[in-house]
Amino acid sequence: MTVPERLAWAVDVLDVRPGDRLLEIGCGRGVAAALVCERLDDGHLTAIDRSATAIEAARRRNAEHVAAGRASFEQVSLEEADLAGRRFDKIFAVNVNHFWVRDPSRELERLRRALSPGGALHLFYDPPSDAKAAEVAAGIGAALTRCGLTPAVLRRDRLLCVTARP
Repeated sequence: MTVPERLAWAVDVLDVRPGDRLLEIGCGRGVAAALVCERLDDGHLTAIDRSATAIEAARRRNAEHVAAGRASFEQVSLEEADLAGRRFDKIFAVNVNHFWVRDPSRELERLRRALSPGGALHLFYDPPSDAKAAEVAAGIGAALTRCGLTPAVLRRDRLLCVTARP
């Protein structure tokens, strides 16, 4: 299977360390999760998606990582995910429109609280044009700022990452 360029780039940008604790929002069929878990040793990836079909496929694709304790997959929406008391070094999402098609303030606040000290939120997109990339970056950046996070934008060709830290 060929890994989509956006996923390979996203995992490179994440700079996963062997002991990182990560949360992936909207994991789909677990392709990015597999790339992340290959870089983990005693770290752990929690991956969520609201689709039962996607979670089932992600678990199958990553069965070895689940068995080794490097990954867990939960069928739940971000709004319903139990993040209380959980802390992550890196939280990320790839092409999850939830953060720019409406006001994401409540969800961003929950994610801010779930970040470990020194942690970061990474929102990756593959927009269809430079104009759309600028629109997405501006909208997400403003929402992140309102939630007490400091955003930074990274681009590679048409790929976009908005990273935020407390």
